[in-house]
Amino acid sequence: MTKKISLIIDFDDTLVESNTARDVLRDFVPDKYDEFAELYKAKKINFRKYQELSFEEAFKVTNSSKIKNSSLKNSQIRSGFEELVSYCKKNKINIYILSSGLDLYISPVLEQFSDYLNIIAADVYIDENNNPSFKYKKSYDEMCSPEWGICKCKTVEELRKNNFLIYVGDGITTDLCASIKCDQIFALNPLYNNLLERKITVSKFKNFKLIQNHIIKYQGNIIDT
Repeated sequence: MTKKISLIIDFDDTLVESNTARDVLRDFVPDKYDEFAELYKAKKINFRKYQELSFEEAFKVTNSSKIKNSSLKNSQIRSGFEELVSYCKKNKINIYILSSGLDLYISPVLEQFSDYLNIIAADVYIDENNNPSFKYKKSYDEMCSPEWGICKCKTVEELRKNNFLIYVGDGITTDLCASIKCDQIFALNPLYNNLLERKITVSKFKNFKLIQNHIIKYQGNIIDT
């Protein structure tokens, strides 16, 4: 049985050069964001609660349109991504953007690639009073998602059955759990150093040209299970 090459890429601090969620929230509710971030760092609230509380505060003072504009202003896509997407389209390589964040601020940044990318992130629905609700049906697991919202491992487990998976990420929580289930890993710190300490094979991620060159080596080859 042969497996198709598929690429899984984290969004914040990986596909883009900084943490877009943090930058957006600091545009609208800097004090509240810092308060919730400290609670999360102190492990007094989980990631899902931290994210939901932060964006609920943001929607008290702004709306989805302004949040989208803020995400565009605050996001810088890493070099080589456009070329990578073009190459993958020509060679029928799937790209999954897998994030614990919100589709609300991710999709605007990637709009020019929307015809090809598979974006897996939390959805936000806004009612008539501008109150947000958060849905995680794209990647939900009863053991994981109550803490994180999106369960990256669930998506990876589903894809690995029929795909040779290359993971690109930076974090030592959900990215760590998901990446070690993949066939190859490209990482930024802190994930990179964490994997080295665990003696898990990993390559340093610098830009998407590096990823494209790596994938080219596999084109035309049969990857057996």
